[in-house]
Amino acid sequence: MDLEGKSAIVHTIGGIAFGLLTNYVYTAGLGIFSGIASLLFLFVGLIITGHITAMVFGKESLSQKQWLGSGGVPYFFTAIVFWVLVYNGVLL
Repeated sequence: MDLEGKSAIVHTIGGIAFGLLTNYVYTAGLGIFSGIASLLFLFVGLIITGHITAMVFGKESLSQKQWLGSGGVPYFFTAIVFWVLVYNGVLL
């Protein structure tokens, strides 16, 4: 498997983890700011997952464009899907 595929797998796993945790941030009782706090939490999760991927595969392995395409997009799609599933009570 190529490096972009491995990066997508790592970001998908990170998206699942942070998507599940985002429900707790959203329902923490922040009122009108809960949506903004949740999106910021997902963005911080993307940065953390990106740094983990860089440590595992090497910092010079993927360019910024390759990382965003192969990591950022699967991360956000899976994180939003798992967030919605947990919020609606389908999971957990």
